[in-house]
Amino acid sequence: MTDAGERARMRALDRCLQLLEDALAEGKVRIDGPLGFRLRHLLGDGGLIPDHRLEGRRTDRVLDDIFALQAQVLGQEDEQAAG
Repeated sequence: MTDAGERARMRALDRCLQLLEDALAEGKVRIDGPLGFRLRHLLGDGGLIPDHRLEGRRTDRVLDDIFALQAQVLGQEDEQAAG
């Protein structure tokens, strides 16, 4: 990774993935208030702003969204390396 911003985004996304995987392991099917709060703050700290409300959403769908964000960040890195 070439810059600190990308590293911060990837760290935030990794932490979000861990929180979501833990929630699934605990049997949480939907994002509750405390988990949504933690996810929003992690995303905000990484410079990633969630474009929709997290509370009440299915945990597995949010997990998919985080994987998609990771792919975007990695895609940006690949574009910079090629350019």
